[in-house]
Amino acid sequence: MSFVALKRVLESVLKQSKLTADVDAYKVFSLWEEIAGPTVALHSRPARLSGDILYVEIDDPIWLAQLKYMKRDILRKIDERIKPGLFRDLKLFLK
Repeated sequence: MSFVALKRVLESVLKQSKLTADVDAYKVFSLWEEIAGPTVALHSRPARLSGDILYVEIDDPIWLAQLKYMKRDILRKIDERIKPGLFRDLKLFLK
């Protein structure tokens, strides 16, 4: 029996299911607190992926306004921590 990397298996399953998202993109869900910071993570969470767009759910209008100013920094941290160019934009919305 030969072993296959889990990443290759997931990529194969996504391709067969006609889901073309980069497997690395899903790391944002488990790394959100590290990327956004603990305080921001208390008020936000990644909700879904659509191509190169990450949708982020925010729990308060004031935090929504704050995160609009932080988008570029968050995207930069995703590039550094996960993979460069993974997301083109963050779409922020209220819970």
